[in-house]
Amino acid sequence: MNEISDANKKYKYKVETHLHTSQASACAVNTGAEMARACKRDGCCAIVVTDHFFNGNTNIRGNYAWDDKISMFMKGYENAKREGDNIGIDVYFGFEYNYRGAEFLIYNYSEEKLRAYPEIMTDNIEKIFTNIKKSGGFIIHAHPFRHEAYILDPGQIFPEYTEAVEVINTHNRTKESNRLAMDYAEEYNLIKFGGSDTHSAHPQDGGMLFERKPESLYDIIDMAKKEECVILGEQYLI
Repeated sequence: MNEISDANKKYKYKVETHLHTSQASACAVNTGAEMARACKRDGCCAIVVTDHFFNGNTNIRGNYAWDDKISMFMKGYENAKREGDNIGIDVYFGFEYNYRGAEFLIYNYSEEKLRAYPEIMTDNIEKIFTNIKKSGGFIIHAHPFRHEAYILDPGQIFPEYTEAVEVINTHNRTKESNRLAMDYAEEYNLIKFGGSDTHSAHPQDGGMLFERKPESLYDIIDMAKKEECVILGEQYLI
């Protein structure tokens, strides 16, 4: 991980990689549009909306048809995307998938692929993650080692399935969780990500900085892989 210093202030394009909206995440406070405006004020050039999926802390509950549920789930991202287009901030789609309390940010897996795969709720984790990766998706283990009541085993890791680790999550309650996440990424040579895990339109000090403005979600992944970035929030690690 690159450390922030006078020597690398060339990293100036801020991206929020982990963000929730009240339209799909039960724990979030603000709408997608409100979050886009807040992140723009915060200096972000791009955000990734990663609302909790149906097996997480979702506010989409009820016996709806699968297609209807997906349409409801997309509202937060769509609201953020419309506002982002208006105010000049790029908005990308992702989601946060829950497996026995462990959570994963899924990138590069489209609405169309979700609609075509209702078994994502019932298949075993190996089949689900194999399907996601074969379809071009990218899997980040979000805030491993976090201690919360809903997490059955805070120490469970999945290096055989994941490609990256969120090594700094500024929403974590303790620095120890981030330190252990950093050790995890380094031990298994996994790509390092950082995010604020923001649930409200208050200023955030997490995320990532890039030397150039990302042109796509894949570009964000590629630059993180090449370590052409700075992960913000080192005060939550040391």
